[in-house]
Amino acid sequence: MAQFQELIKNFDRIRDYMRQFYVYGFKVRGEFTEKSTRTYDNERRRIESWLSGCISSDYTAKGKQISISADSRSISSNPLYSAWKSKSFTDNDLLLHFFVLHYLMQHRKAEQTAEGGQTEQAVSGTHPGMTAGELADQISADFGCFFDSQTVRLKLKEYENLGLLSSVRHQKSVYYKLAQPMLFEQPEFHGLYKRLLTAVSFFSEAAPFGFIGNTILEREYQTNSCFCFKHYFMVHTLEDGILYPILQAIHRGGCLEFENHSQRSGNITFIQGFPLQIFASTKTGRRYACIYAVKERRFLNLRLDCIASVKQLGESLEEAAHFRTLLDKNRSLCFGVSFGQKTVRTEEICMKLFVDEEREEHILERLYREGKGGEVLRIRKNEYLYSGVFFDVNEMLSWVKSFTGRIMDIQSSSESSVIKVISDWKSMYRMYGEENETPGNKADMPLDIDVEDV
Repeated sequence: MAQFQELIKNFDRIRDYMRQFYVYGFKVRGEFTEKSTRTYDNERRRIESWLSGCISSDYTAKGKQISISADSRSISSNPLYSAWKSKSFTDNDLLLHFFVLHYLMQHRKAEQTAEGGQTEQAVSGTHPGMTAGELADQISADFGCFFDSQTVRLKLKEYENLGLLSSVRHQKSVYYKLAQPMLFEQPEFHGLYKRLLTAVSFFSEAAPFGFIGNTILEREYQTNSCFCFKHYFMVHTLEDGILYPILQAIHRGGCLEFENHSQRSGNITFIQGFPLQIFASTKTGRRYACIYAVKERRFLNLRLDCIASVKQLGESLEEAAHFRTLLDKNRSLCFGVSFGQKTVRTEEICMKLFVDEEREEHILERLYREGKGGEVLRIRKNEYLYSGVFFDVNEMLSWVKSFTGRIMDIQSSSESSVIKVISDWKSMYRMYGEENETPGNKADMPLDIDVEDV
């Protein structure tokens, strides 16, 4: 039997469990059916180890419920960042890390001692750094650890991409050295350094990629002591690994294949398309990747928390620019994030409202401010008509129902949406209206609209 390991190689294996524990903390062990119960036990143990201060449990008739609970007002950083710091590594990775930095640090000190006050250009001509082969030979001679030069070269390239090292080609070889210190690390820039850390403190808790800011703060032995966010969607960090390649594709005009998992049906679909923009709901905090689906020849919004993986297919800046122009033309028809059904292009809605012009000016302001470009027409005193054309009327029903008690009539080309609203009104009337109705408050109920009249 394999020994339990707290660290993980692939973030995908832990993402869904952490999201389930954070968002749906009411599930028990037997309800996690996608993988085996042993997998559930292992992932739960890992999460409990990383987030020991944020784990709570409750026992019900169905079993033990595990949840992640954190109050953003009382914590300085997102506890879910700990999952990104759980990447496993091999013994050779660990050894090479210290060997490489040790010898390159020695080389820098020897370089500074030998060359004194010479410029970097002069120094690089005589001491260009160390090659992968030289490092491998030095490690072997001093410690008896044998590393292939290619293995060392890959590690050097990795650290160069991270900004830790710099390289220079000298004759037929590539030499590596430690990157030059940043300006703010020098004493004369101490004031700039403090201001930058304040900015980093903000972005350490701001989406996207707050984990990067958090990592910088930890490197400097600092914490976020300046900022506290009112609407803080900590779970967003679990989507950053998916968000990054999508943003890259938006920038480069790339086409991606999205592996999408439906939250309702559980179906897995693969959709090819050009990502154009990231939408975020101010109501729920959910984030969506707006794409132009090539095969479907239409715009779609995919929830980031439903995207399991993305695959690069190609790049075309011209096509991406064309689809982005089409998106700009169609965006005004979106009440939220939906682009409607395949068979129906647009839907109309019209509702008549009673608004007391003397006491309810704020209602009119809402119609203009929140109506997403719909037309507001004054019919007569205290009576107004709101009308609009959108891709999906069903998406605006919660907004429509916020005017309950003022709606005198409602009509739509989406018959099912009207039926749904009226059904909700009738249910509410049965629950609250019949027993408590008085002559004085009857006018506060929606007008009698029968489903048959739609």
